[in-house]
Amino acid sequence: VYAVHFKCNKRLLREYPNLFNYTKDIYQIPGISSTVNMEHIRKHYYGSHPSINPYGIIPAGPNIDYNAPHDRERFSA
Repeated sequence: VYAVHFKCNKRLLREYPNLFNYTKDIYQIPGISSTVNMEHIRKHYYGSHPSINPYGIIPAGPNIDYNAPHDRERFSA
């Protein structure tokens, strides 16, 4: 949401494999995913800044599966 809304989206997070896998790893820590409400995040960012989004358009997606496997186990000791 942040990158697109504030137009700093040279690339999407998923286009940076290390950062994307790190994000999924954090999301999958017990107790973290229950604190993330992507619908609320979208509505807040796109609805709270009329100077950036004057028509209040809230995108439907993308819907990213942050529970998908990541490759972070390669860093285990």
